[in-house]
Amino acid sequence: MGLSPQQAVSTPSTSFETLPVKPGVYVLKNGAGAPIYVGKATSIKSRVLSHLRPNPLDPVGQALKDQIHSADFIVTETPIEALILENNMIKRFKPRYNIRLKDDKSYPFIKVTVNEPYPRVYVTRGFRDDGAKYFGPYGNVRAAKRSVKYLRRLFPIRSCTLPLDGVRKFKSCLDYNIGLCKAPCIFAVSREEYLSDTEKFGLFLEGKLVELSRKMYSEMWKFSEAQDYEKASRVRDEIRALETTALKQRIVFPNQKRDKDVLTIARQGRITAAIIFQVRSGRVVGREKFILDGANLAQQDSEILSAFIKQYYGSGNSLALPEEIVVPFNLEDLDEAKLLLNNRLAKIQPNPEQNDKGKTNEIKISCTPESEENRLLLKLAQENADLVLQEEESRDEVRKRERLRALKEIKEILNLDRIPRRIECYDISNIHGQEAVGAMTVFVNGFPDKGQYRKFKIKTVSQIDDYSMMAEIIGRRFRRLLKSSSDNDSRSFDEPPNLIVIDGGRGQLNAAVDQMRRDGVFGIPITALAKKEELLFVPKRNLPIRLSRESEALHILQHIRDEAHRFGITYHRNLREKKITTSKLDLIDGIGETRKRNLLSHFGSVDAIKNSSLDEIAQAGKLSKKTAAVILASLNK
Repeated sequence: MGLSPQQAVSTPSTSFETLPVKPGVYVLKNGAGAPIYVGKATSIKSRVLSHLRPNPLDPVGQALKDQIHSADFIVTETPIEALILENNMIKRFKPRYNIRLKDDKSYPFIKVTVNEPYPRVYVTRGFRDDGAKYFGPYGNVRAAKRSVKYLRRLFPIRSCTLPLDGVRKFKSCLDYNIGLCKAPCIFAVSREEYLSDTEKFGLFLEGKLVELSRKMYSEMWKFSEAQDYEKASRVRDEIRALETTALKQRIVFPNQKRDKDVLTIARQGRITAAIIFQVRSGRVVGREKFILDGANLAQQDSEILSAFIKQYYGSGNSLALPEEIVVPFNLEDLDEAKLLLNNRLAKIQPNPEQNDKGKTNEIKISCTPESEENRLLLKLAQENADLVLQEEESRDEVRKRERLRALKEIKEILNLDRIPRRIECYDISNIHGQEAVGAMTVFVNGFPDKGQYRKFKIKTVSQIDDYSMMAEIIGRRFRRLLKSSSDNDSRSFDEPPNLIVIDGGRGQLNAAVDQMRRDGVFGIPITALAKKEELLFVPKRNLPIRLSRESEALHILQHIRDEAHRFGITYHRNLREKKITTSKLDLIDGIGETRKRNLLSHFGSVDAIKNSSLDEIAQAGKLSKKTAAVILASLNK
């Protein structure tokens, strides 16, 4: 497709009328430039302007309107481009007002490296197009690890990272001794047998249990006829274990021939749970649960379920597409969902005539239960969704009570006037003063509010001086607070914290307090949490406070401190990497990444290129002499 969010065109709030009357994707942003909503439209201008004139009875639309400051847009040529791009941008930016999978990037997959001579298996949170097989996603990492642990007992596949090539020999490990690996590293198993185990491992994860059972029975009889009774008995034991723990415990629908997924949702307040029942060869082989963010009370169930389907299947999350998707009601944007699903199917099965078993080349979406089996499956899925919702509500209430207890404890420890509902934490990250940055994280009612995190590039301090750097970011934050108060600015930095936490010790705390006094900021409680000893420093108190390691107050302060450190160090690393990968070659017109890489890999540095001849540069970079002359002239300016 060749499109990316970086190609978006930005439109300030005063010129929404200049937006194109063309199809594409748009990104609405707040005053801080943070994406708050991603959408697609046949006319970008009309759709964006409609967000500025929401229904007066729609509180969510009104809240969104009040935050819109600018818009980015990308014009696309086809509807499928817009659908794919919209899903990718929702996953990337996680806008507040979009329906999205909660913590989508953290859903785990089981990866089998079938592209290696001796495949290995492990749980990963990343998905790449690297030739390996991915199974999932799983609702949580424990479920994925349990599946791998159980299956490795049946089909012992390695999980190590040894570069096995069938030539070099390594030492066996504990996994071989306890029966979790057949040790191809010491040639204790033939490659043929090892790959057979790998295939069976995959068949189980795909839900093809009947096919797997037939294959294993066939192997058992083959070994028996060859009078290899030891291997035959081992396969027999594997079949028994499989039938006991898998086949007989699955819900069976003998009349079902299609591979299908059954989807439904359950809602309560702002919590929405989605359930997927996976039916393969007439058996329910799996159930995955997901919690959705961004759904509001004004949205219809059909709109929410449609958004979930497009994200789950359309962005590569579901790696094995079913022949049919069963849902309990008509979907919002049904045609778009079908378009997205069948576009993915076409990529997975580029040659329809090669499909076996008479499988259809188009995914069917059944919006009403057409058979007794589908009605039963939907009822079962709905019961599970309701239970998941109750479980999530209960867990959510427990978390809220725990955080409230912790906040009350902080109030008592620091002798505050009220419970610190909004806590801000500040940290500095740098290496010997280079690429110094500051980070601000925000917790509201004890939970992180990542949309309010802020990062600062240090501007006034060049030497190694953490105290001055801390003073700079504190000054910038609270001068902005004073300015927004006087200007009635309702955008970022407008709400004062109930408590400030500084990552550091007495020195960082004093630097922050002194800066606030100079700026005329008074009355906001402040403390510092030092690493290692986890001591709490408070102004006008000589001795630090040492909290119990079991203290809930300490846990929440550690959480916000560690979040600030993580957020800051990530920004710092990004700046370092950008600096490392940037050179004078980037400033020369006509020199892209490929040419730059060719030149630097050949010469080693910009100075070496500068001191080389015209012919050498042209040959190494595969350039014309005219372009080589431009490079030399630019570098020698």
